[in-house]
Amino acid sequence: MSYIVVLLFSLGVCVVHCGRHTLQYDISLVSSYSHSVPHYTITAYIDGLQYGRYDSATRRGQVLIPSMVIPSRSTHLKHMLLQIEFAQKQEVAEKQKMESLMGFLNKTHGNGEFHVFQRKFACELHKDGTISGYDEIAFDGKELMTFDRERVVHVPVTQEALAMTQLWNRNYDYAKINKLYMENDCIENMKMYLLYVSTDLERKVPPKVKVSSSESESGTKLHCRVYGFYPRDVEVKWIKNGRDEIHSEEAAQILPNPDGTYQIRVSVGVTPEEGATYSCHIDHSSLEKTLVVPFEPSHRSASRILILVMAVLFFAFVALGIFVTGNRKRRETFNVLFCTYPWVVWPPIP
Repeated sequence: MSYIVVLLFSLGVCVVHCGRHTLQYDISLVSSYSHSVPHYTITAYIDGLQYGRYDSATRRGQVLIPSMVIPSRSTHLKHMLLQIEFAQKQEVAEKQKMESLMGFLNKTHGNGEFHVFQRKFACELHKDGTISGYDEIAFDGKELMTFDRERVVHVPVTQEALAMTQLWNRNYDYAKINKLYMENDCIENMKMYLLYVSTDLERKVPPKVKVSSSESESGTKLHCRVYGFYPRDVEVKWIKNGRDEIHSEEAAQILPNPDGTYQIRVSVGVTPEEGATYSCHIDHSSLEKTLVVPFEPSHRSASRILILVMAVLFFAFVALGIFVTGNRKRRETFNVLFCTYPWVVWPPIP
């Protein structure tokens, strides 16, 4: 079942190549229901690989990796059922948090408006056996608070979230519950899933690349779209004259595709210079060396089109010349034959 997931903020996911394993849950809650956007969704990742999903439209979980579907094992099936039950209970808890946030932020329902509560929760297991993690909460695309595991408190990111975090830290056990789950259940689940998805995590799919440009009042923008790659980690950058990196003012997000691969678009603003060259450089674990895709300015394309048009016109003139020459010879032949044999009726000559 396909649907649109509203993601208004994005924070990095470190995969196994960073020297640690990560189990992450992306939670999204929309205030007003729409048939195109499930009211509540949880998307689960193991080392950047999307393996599961839950949404309030079906109130069921969906396993996205075939190797994790083992119905013959009763313990595995029981675990999956418990995860679905946990997701259903979590849906109620997240709705309460969202209502609380909307009250503090003076947000209301209705009038065709909708609001989005988002949360990223993860536990991380390092090579030396130590544990870490994060819990980040955003509202309408703006990050509000984070979780401090060492002090077991929520920390405001913005001034408007100060009163909210003080209330949570003083009157609720959210922080303690987060710490217990992060250091125990989350880690145990991660170890279990890694046994099933090790082959999937080793899979490598090279990226496809498309470069383009667009013009606006602010100037020229170059776009490098990299898509269809796996695993998630990738480095994409624009290089001028083969050596100078062009920094992008836009934050590039790595987004998931329905087939389990990923995509990203990196755009930079440039001022075209005579003789300057631009190229998109892509580094990915599936590639033996950096993939370099040059950008060809529009005037080069125009030159190619002009050359093609001139070639077509040239051949058209040649064909016309042959036609005229042949036509003239046919008329001369007609005149000779008509004068010699005037009783022969010839078809009209065009």
